[in-house]
Amino acid sequence: MGSKMRRIPSAVPLVLSVVVVAALTSCSGGDDEKKDTSETTARNFLTAWQSGDLPKAASFTDNPTTAQAGLDTTGKQLGIVKAEYKPGTYTKGKDNAPATLTYSATLTLKGVTDPLKIESTVPVVTANGKSTVHWTQSIVHPQLADTGKIKRDRTLPKRGEILDRSGKALATSTPVVALSLWPAKITNADALYAALADPLFDLDIPKLKSRVAAADPNQSLPLVTLRKEKWDGNGQLKLAGLGGIQVKESTQQASDVAKQIVGTVGSGDNADLLKNADPSASSADSVGASGLQYRYEKKLAGVAALKISIVDAAGAERATLVDVKGKPSEPLKTTLDPSTQKRAEEALKSVTGGNNASIVVLDAKTGGILGAANTPANGDNRAFTGRYPPGSTFKTVSSGALLRAGLKPSDKVPCENTLVVNGQTFKNYDGLQPMPNALFQEDFAQSCNTAFIGNRSKIDNDTLNKLAGEQFGIGAKWDVGTVTFDGSVPPANSENDKAASMIGQGRVLASPLVMASVAATIASGKFNQPVLAPDDVPGRVPSHDLDPAIAGQLKSLMQGVVANGSGKMLQGIPGTVGAKTGTAEFDEKGETLTHGWMIAFKDDVAIAVLVEKGKSGGSAAGPVVKAFFG
Repeated sequence: MGSKMRRIPSAVPLVLSVVVVAALTSCSGGDDEKKDTSETTARNFLTAWQSGDLPKAASFTDNPTTAQAGLDTTGKQLGIVKAEYKPGTYTKGKDNAPATLTYSATLTLKGVTDPLKIESTVPVVTANGKSTVHWTQSIVHPQLADTGKIKRDRTLPKRGEILDRSGKALATSTPVVALSLWPAKITNADALYAALADPLFDLDIPKLKSRVAAADPNQSLPLVTLRKEKWDGNGQLKLAGLGGIQVKESTQQASDVAKQIVGTVGSGDNADLLKNADPSASSADSVGASGLQYRYEKKLAGVAALKISIVDAAGAERATLVDVKGKPSEPLKTTLDPSTQKRAEEALKSVTGGNNASIVVLDAKTGGILGAANTPANGDNRAFTGRYPPGSTFKTVSSGALLRAGLKPSDKVPCENTLVVNGQTFKNYDGLQPMPNALFQEDFAQSCNTAFIGNRSKIDNDTLNKLAGEQFGIGAKWDVGTVTFDGSVPPANSENDKAASMIGQGRVLASPLVMASVAATIASGKFNQPVLAPDDVPGRVPSHDLDPAIAGQLKSLMQGVVANGSGKMLQGIPGTVGAKTGTAEFDEKGETLTHGWMIAFKDDVAIAVLVEKGKSGGSAAGPVVKAFFG
């Protein structure tokens, strides 16, 4: 055999040396005694190929370098996700012909529903006394010549448009520049953050700093996508010479209207975005990155047509392996109204003084979301997903509970300065004087906390929970068309918890969307679950009329807030106008701070405004509502 006897270390047991010698002796016989290893070699090749170990598979061939490259290239061209190679019939070689092992392949390909079936042959020759697979591309497919290739033609449909309530496109294809940040490359952090604080980039800098601090220094962090003309006009100049910024140009669908809701389109080279796309999508595709573009990626993108064929060196087709016709994209109809959205954005920016703030505007008759915005406009859509104590805006709901319990708006309910419940002192907002002879409608108009808390015994611990859910849909699972927080009103677990719940504190939480829905329900006398994409969310919470016993009274109470109460700044706005202010306390680093709220309606339009860390609902949120309706 030409083999050399290995020296057996003395520590190896004698029985092992006997086995080795026996094995060597068995190989020293004549040609008739030599075992034919061709079939084993072919099977080993298939096993390694199926496991994805291409270097090992190639090692069984007579040209490992070319074989590995060929297996890798054809695998990528086919788009193999999973492969099974089942050995078939083995035939010994005769004369100078190679031995052969047939096999059948079942291949799962990216973006292809049905598995691809291939029947081919593995040729085995003897070289230097050793069985080896003779590499040829026909192993992959019998019609694939060594000078040919597998051609993958993929045709994407035009991306579907996101439409406003009148059917006009909100997002159009436009050249954009995507900016990202490479933390490890930042050279002057102070200068960089100062530049990125420019309104052009619309970034929450404290939140960005937190993201950078928590990130892998070598992991790119997406920042913002700008229209190319904005980048060329001013953005590029502001970031010139600052390390860490990465710039990528592309053509994407972009919107200047409700861009946080409509969302953006990103590159398929983002693995997380690609997971949300159709299985046929590739890293070269543009895919939904946020908002509606992300939620409805498959509808808006459609399915690409795919043809995989074998061609010869001249490009002539020899065989068609896959021919998928694809699926056209579809548009997405929304309830958004561009003019309403623009007014909402302008109202929010004009009077909030840089505070984080949110606004939601609803069609009270249908629940359709006409507009929503946040400052800053990037980051979480707090208008839909924020979790805040609603404060006194929730007195609309607790008033409904008291009215159903028999309390009348004209009943005398004194408003005291403070009220103590089991040692806990509740007080009114600063500036509200005691009203010993107040009627309940005056308590509502002036937002007297103690009047509401003092009447908590009229309702049970679970009354607010039930009424909030049954009448206003709070806490139900809403499918709006995007991610939302739909409110939480737990049953009270103590007298103190019940007292806090009466004024929208304690464990009561809501988003601006939820409180806009409360205003819409009172304005129209009917609960209609808020919706953004009405044709694509068939499982909405059913609409229902507001309890007639409280509907008219709640609407009148909200109108009284404008006529004689904390919403006087809305006087003079034409139409049927009602409102409720709210100042919600929350703790931050041991300090008690407040958010400013206002919910309101004007005819069939309902609105909610939240200004984070606003001093009061009237002073912080009221001017936003006035600017919107005015």
